[in-house]
Amino acid sequence: MNQHTAHSRIERLRQQIHDYNRAYYIDDTSIPDESYDLLVEELKSLETTFPLLQTPSSPTTKLIGTPLPAFPTHTHQIPMLSLGNVYSVDELLSWAESAKKILGTEDIEYSCELKFDGLAVSILYEKGELVKGVTRGDGATGDVITPNIRTIESLPFRLPEALSLEVRGEIYYSKVNFEKLNQRRTALDEPSFKNPRNAAAGSIRLLDSSEVRRRHLDIFIYSMVEGPMESGHFQNLEKLKALGFPVSDEIRKYETMAEVVAYCQKWEHEKEQLPYDVDGIVIKINRLHHQKQLGFTAKSPRWAAAFKFTAEQAVTRLLEVEVGVGRTGVLTPVAILEPVELNATLVSRATLHNYDQVARLDLHIGDEVTLEKGGEIIPKVVAVNKDVRSKEAKSIQAPALCPSCGNAVAQNPGEVDWRCPNLQCPAQQLENILHFVSRKAMDIDTIGPALIEQLLSRQLIRDASDLYLLKHGDLSALDRMGDKSADNVLEGIKRSKNCRLSRFIYALGIRNVGEKSAKLIARHFETLENLMQASSEALNQIDEIGPIIAKSVSEYFRNHENQSLIKRFLEVGIALEGEPQTVQTASAIAGKTIVITGTLSESRDIWKARLEAGGAFITSTVSKKTDFLLAGENAGSKLAKAEKLNVSVIDEATVQEWLQSE
Repeated sequence: MNQHTAHSRIERLRQQIHDYNRAYYIDDTSIPDESYDLLVEELKSLETTFPLLQTPSSPTTKLIGTPLPAFPTHTHQIPMLSLGNVYSVDELLSWAESAKKILGTEDIEYSCELKFDGLAVSILYEKGELVKGVTRGDGATGDVITPNIRTIESLPFRLPEALSLEVRGEIYYSKVNFEKLNQRRTALDEPSFKNPRNAAAGSIRLLDSSEVRRRHLDIFIYSMVEGPMESGHFQNLEKLKALGFPVSDEIRKYETMAEVVAYCQKWEHEKEQLPYDVDGIVIKINRLHHQKQLGFTAKSPRWAAAFKFTAEQAVTRLLEVEVGVGRTGVLTPVAILEPVELNATLVSRATLHNYDQVARLDLHIGDEVTLEKGGEIIPKVVAVNKDVRSKEAKSIQAPALCPSCGNAVAQNPGEVDWRCPNLQCPAQQLENILHFVSRKAMDIDTIGPALIEQLLSRQLIRDASDLYLLKHGDLSALDRMGDKSADNVLEGIKRSKNCRLSRFIYALGIRNVGEKSAKLIARHFETLENLMQASSEALNQIDEIGPIIAKSVSEYFRNHENQSLIKRFLEVGIALEGEPQTVQTASAIAGKTIVITGTLSESRDIWKARLEAGGAFITSTVSKKTDFLLAGENAGSKLAKAEKLNVSVIDEATVQEWLQSE
């Protein structure tokens, strides 16, 4: 057989196998296994004989695999934002009314779909070929898991049209395949998975794609975010289904909220009949031009909401209350419980939030309590059965002394939290150092909790500044720490010495100061010296820095112990840089304060990143200090305030022109 003939035969075999895969996994029809296997073997043989004809889209790539050393990362061009949750019909109706108010119309279509309980992924196609699969990750960056994505038989490798598009979906386990997986693990003397969601998330991130294939994962595609769009989300899903994507048969389009509510209530009662797990309903404003008008908040799209089914509850007994001490000294009561299964997870601990909440529940040791998972994630105590309470049961009070250092605890006026005021408290020191080395702070990724605990217990460090005095011998002598590991730790510490002022401010762990506040403060004062001399009044003058943050920062830098700590940081070589300016200072936006409002052609996150890269300073409140208001459609109250204050209003075209000019 010559190469031309082989190419024709290979193409026919690939199409046949893809068609049979679709028939089996989507249409629930199949050919005999022997016939299927013969086709696969013939294709593998031809690809081996003619290696130049092998392509990434061949179905044989999902049948074999070499374990990966690690996953590379990929930045999502369009962030994978989480959805805002609603927990009742009233909240759902309120969300819909808010959308109508912004859009200024009652003529709204809604698409409804099941909220699958799995792992979100993004899949990219170029000219009809599947080229990349990426996990959601933190929403901005995920892991590239393309070889594992290719093991999902229901997903097309090649589209019938040479389209370039990005789709998103949820990888899940059917109930049948999950049961088979656990049966196989039991037979191999391996621990069973507790629930399908955890099994799917763990399986898709295995480094050996041949093992992933054996686990028989599946996927539902729930959106197209890039590509040739139709007029609405529902229409896009119908188009994807026609292209061969596995799209749920339960998607619906409605014109009234009464129909949406009925759909939600139907599946709340009938969800157990489905062959896979769902934990709610996703409702989206259907028309894409309406979605564009509604835009996004910082965390989620305004045009979508997740109606969460009533949380599963479980009853157990409170054995004791453990007290945790956070990095700012806050004492947090944690319920220690008789283990009980809740949402397919064994729960033995639950948060009690604070002692005001304990008092509201009138909680006693030994009480029978009802647990619930808030938003299906965090276990919490929601009720107490006082009818079965023992007469000897003891009420729970805030401790008089810190459980870590023994200092007297205090409750500041107007606060619900009890705090340990001792800055040298071991528990606070541990949490402070963990915060200091965290990714958004000094980003010393070679240091984790176990290492910090060893360093503190052996008195090799007292605070974060001592990390910079560590020597190779200090580290190599520790448990589970050899020469190479010690070298890696020291290299990570060394790299962190040169950092931005905003990261250092955030790393200090000042009460009420988050990552954004730290950037605002660093931009305003430019140097650490200026900041340390700033009064509370001067801090309060910064847009978006209110009196609480201003007071926290001012008090932090007036404290003699904190001043000594900062002096030690500088003595060990911490070198601070100002916030970077990536454009020429002649640029129209370099150093300017800009507020974004209204609906833009792209998400606000994208515009914010673009403006900051151009040297602009982004705030959320229009004031006399605002230089420009970037206004899209339906700008609203911020536009009115800008006009009142004579703030210059600009549009996207103007900004693009400025960014492209020297």
